[in-house]
Amino acid sequence: MRSLSCVVALGVAGVSQPAQASPVAQESPASRTSYSYGSFSYTQVTSTRYATALSSPLAFATPFAPAFSEASTLLPSNVTYTTYALLPSQTITPDGQYGQSAYAALWANLSYTSAPPFTTTVTPTPVPSSELVYPPTLYNRIDYADLKLPSDFIWGVAASAWQIEGGLQLEGRGPSALDTIGAIQSNDSSSDANIADLSYFLYKEDIARLAAIGVPYLSFSISWPRIVPFGVAGSPINTEGLQHYDDVINTCLEYGITPIVTLNHVDMPLSQLSDFSTLSENFLYYAKQVMTRYADRVPYWVTFNEPNIGVGTSFSSWNDLTHVLTAHAAVYHWYKEELQGTGQITVKFANNLAVPLDPSNSTHVDAALRYQDFILGIMGNPLFLGEQYPSEALNTPNLNLTALTPDQISTIHGTVDFWAFDPYVAQFASPAPAGISACAANQSDRAWPECVATTMIQADGWLMGDMSNAYAAIAPQYVRQQLGYIWDTFNPSGILVAEFGFNPFADSQRDSDAQRYDLERTLYYQDFLEEILKAIHEDGVNVIGTLAWSYLDNNEFGSYANQYGMQSVNRTDGSWSRRYKRSLFDYVDFFHEHSA
Repeated sequence: MRSLSCVVALGVAGVSQPAQASPVAQESPASRTSYSYGSFSYTQVTSTRYATALSSPLAFATPFAPAFSEASTLLPSNVTYTTYALLPSQTITPDGQYGQSAYAALWANLSYTSAPPFTTTVTPTPVPSSELVYPPTLYNRIDYADLKLPSDFIWGVAASAWQIEGGLQLEGRGPSALDTIGAIQSNDSSSDANIADLSYFLYKEDIARLAAIGVPYLSFSISWPRIVPFGVAGSPINTEGLQHYDDVINTCLEYGITPIVTLNHVDMPLSQLSDFSTLSENFLYYAKQVMTRYADRVPYWVTFNEPNIGVGTSFSSWNDLTHVLTAHAAVYHWYKEELQGTGQITVKFANNLAVPLDPSNSTHVDAALRYQDFILGIMGNPLFLGEQYPSEALNTPNLNLTALTPDQISTIHGTVDFWAFDPYVAQFASPAPAGISACAANQSDRAWPECVATTMIQADGWLMGDMSNAYAAIAPQYVRQQLGYIWDTFNPSGILVAEFGFNPFADSQRDSDAQRYDLERTLYYQDFLEEILKAIHEDGVNVIGTLAWSYLDNNEFGSYANQYGMQSVNRTDGSWSRRYKRSLFDYVDFFHEHSA
């Protein structure tokens, strides 16, 4: 029951007195709201507008390297060029170390529940105008229209070979380190990468769709085992693989799209896993075959994708990162010095910035910096600064990380033309429960060797942002710190956000129209990009581009439920048709709005 104190006032000696009314300001006639009735009619609250396709074809004024007719002289003269067909029933015959039966033996322990429903390249169909209608305009955006991006800003989308191609055992491809995911032996046929998005045969359709909606850059990876099935230097080169990626690049240019090519996106040949001391020789052998043929038409190259988080998955030892660095440097030096390429080369890092859980607590700051030393400093120090591995890593007992020699540092330093990384989100860091020193001395501690506890929950108990189905979050408040840390710590010439994206919670369980209207993904991109604008204009950070992950819902290393795609893929009706989501329209629109 409400108190009556609002209508009763106390007079002297505690006697109740009627409350005195306050004077009421007189409203002038001019300030009164005027109400009126009329004849109701509906008004149009939406307007139909269409995406603008790219101008095509795309031609570069000057090639980025000599044409293959000239560059072919840089290749070994004793290379065998051939193709393979997988015949699982083939028995071992004396057809040589690299014969057809040897190729069949590569696949002896790998088979799949499903096979691709078609095995030839699909001719693209024009995108109907009805698919190119923009979604309803968002009204809750802050207007930063006055902030413009540099005229040469790189923006587009990304994907990787293993996650979208399918056709793992077709046209001479050899097995990769990822192919056990979804193989029958793993009892995981639901994530069968032998199908994936069938982009190995639908790449023309995919490229045509990106051009129709106006995406100017496409970052994709080449499958190393499609080019070198046996994976080792001196072994045969698969001509069907070379022809395929040559046509992918030509199709990009035909539709007006600039290609960005990654040489290895995790799926290195299965044979490489047994001995990383041979990585530099094998990787350079493969890279030469690719670059001599395509480098005249490719302005940007990435050697390795996210090797800095590969220890314990792709790599068994921290010293394997040294082999990655020397392999990367070997390709860089060959491209620049022998091929005389003028394009730009980098290596791509993973990083979700560690932010001290309590910035006023020095141990939390130490934990955040230690985390960054492990995840970025080990490779970033020699590449960008010409410095030794971080002392925090080298001084961790039993880490099995050998300090670089001066000659190694000299060879590695400067073999990157810009910084590229995948900063999906940030996270909070504090010391491991045992403390950093005790943890570092105890190899059996679950937090070893970083010895840092990370969380997405703030010290006050709140989540840092709207969470996705996996680890990403809508937390734009940390974007500028991500970029600022890289800019001020490693002093790169420029920063490319080479992957960023959001997979809404339980997205795969929603109906198709709800998946299409992917508002959370749009908010993630819009907020992230607005913070990039501020980083450029207010912080003086040279951000040179962004590539959204991913342009298709794909195989996220064993899961089709983690849907990062800006297009859906119909895997249920046999059509494998793609469908734009609103996030792709809004992503494209952002760059139209902020172009210089």
